[in-house]
Amino acid sequence: MNSQPIGQRAASAQSTEPTKVTITRRVSRRWRSREQRPSGRAPDVGWERRLETLEARTEHLELVLEGLQDAVHRRAVREDESIGELRRRTEPDQIARDLSRDARTRGL
Repeated sequence: MNSQPIGQRAASAQSTEPTKVTITRRVSRRWRSREQRPSGRAPDVGWERRLETLEARTEHLELVLEGLQDAVHRRAVREDESIGELRRRTEPDQIARDLSRDARTRGL
């Protein structure tokens, strides 16, 4: 039988779980290799590229916004025309004329 306390595993040579030391070494190695790598480009190039990207996005957003404004304006004009037509048709004089015409066509 095994003489280990419950909840603890025996250390094996083929353990798949990395230890704290192993993780620390890996992170340190990556950090050091990152610091040693030459960037290959000037720091300003990164900012210039980011600025160009932002300008392109801004232009795109402006175009989308203009399209949205145009669509909202067209919709508002259509609704104004529709509301105007409804007001014209529901004026008391117009309702009286329409009812009279309807009564004549039905023979009432």
